[in-house]
Amino acid sequence: MKIYYHCIIFIISLFFSIGLSNDNIRKPMALFNSLYSNDEWKVIDSGEDISISTKNIMDKNLLAVMVNKELSLPKEILQNVIMDIDNYGDFLQNSDSFISKEVKNTSTFVEGYQFIPIRIPFFENREYLFRMYPSGFKNSDNTSIIHWYLLEKDKKFLDADDRTGTYLNYGAGLWVAEEKDDNKTLFSYRIYMDPGGSLPDFLIDMINKNSVVNIFNDAINEAIKRYKYND
Repeated sequence: MKIYYHCIIFIISLFFSIGLSNDNIRKPMALFNSLYSNDEWKVIDSGEDISISTKNIMDKNLLAVMVNKELSLPKEILQNVIMDIDNYGDFLQNSDSFISKEVKNTSTFVEGYQFIPIRIPFFENREYLFRMYPSGFKNSDNTSIIHWYLLEKDKKFLDADDRTGTYLNYGAGLWVAEEKDDNKTLFSYRIYMDPGGSLPDFLIDMINKNSVVNIFNDAINEAIKRYKYND
């Protein structure tokens, strides 16, 4: 009887350990570690208050993009803006060109769906599901306020939707907040995403850079607006 009992306990423990590890396995940890590291980023554009950098990611042909800006802004405000998937259309410019909606909300993460129409002849639209956490991607990450990554294709969910497009399943992003000595915070958005298809790499890199800069500026502007309204 004791042997049977211990076997049951072992099986249950194994089940939970596998369940917990699967969440970590699904995360592209190597990609997150590369995005998180401040090493090897090359500045390609720097203005008065914003900097844009790129980085080679492992064996990938495309570049990761990082945009950053120093601000006097509570990081919780920006965190709330980014987690507010259903209201992306209220503050993201050109939001009429894509669809963004929350599909799952738990106490630890949210999942969303985005559909991006491609208005280029002979090229398919893009769509993807993603999971987003209001935290660092690992225990030792104490500067990321958001981490997200693309999920595998959910055929049941997509079949229930009447939109069609090339499904993207490899990509991740980090929103990082590094506190400075002048009571300001250096906010950065770091992302790598492969949009698939047959577009030349240089064109994809250019599109990714412009997209990241626009998203970063729109999110920052919305956070500043909410901060001033609540102040």
